[in-house]
Amino acid sequence: MLADHYLDLYQIAFSILHNETDVEDAVQEALVVTMTQKLWGDPLKYCVRVLRNICMRMKTRNKEVLLDTMVEVPIPEPDPNSKRVQQLMDVIDTLPKRIRDILYLYYEKGYTKADIAREKGISESMVKKLFQRGQDILREQMIEIDKNDKDIFKP
Repeated sequence: MLADHYLDLYQIAFSILHNETDVEDAVQEALVVTMTQKLWGDPLKYCVRVLRNICMRMKTRNKEVLLDTMVEVPIPEPDPNSKRVQQLMDVIDTLPKRIRDILYLYYEKGYTKADIAREKGISESMVKKLFQRGQDILREQMIEIDKNDKDIFKP
């Protein structure tokens, strides 16, 4: 009886896994599990539920394997003597001290915004506002520099 529904089970599994090899394994495993159980209800409904659970478990396992095999690619540090870095440092120097301190603690010291709020004795929402304001100012100033600087990509 379940063999008659193999194509339906295959389609259900494929809609979750998107990989023919995994789909075939999942359908076969679901059929074996269903046939070895003493069932009181509809075996097809039970098989579909078992198949879904197997597919979800396989999908989770595949994600974990992908995360384990990911390679961390080092990001090169920018040359501190480059024109671009110097322009950024000049813009940072023009920021109000309060904003500059928050950006320094966040980017250079690795503080969280909650840590900065405790350190500065201000609310976390105020830290977030000042942080956002600082980023906005930096972005606007660097865009303005880019518009005026024709040699943007030269070191």
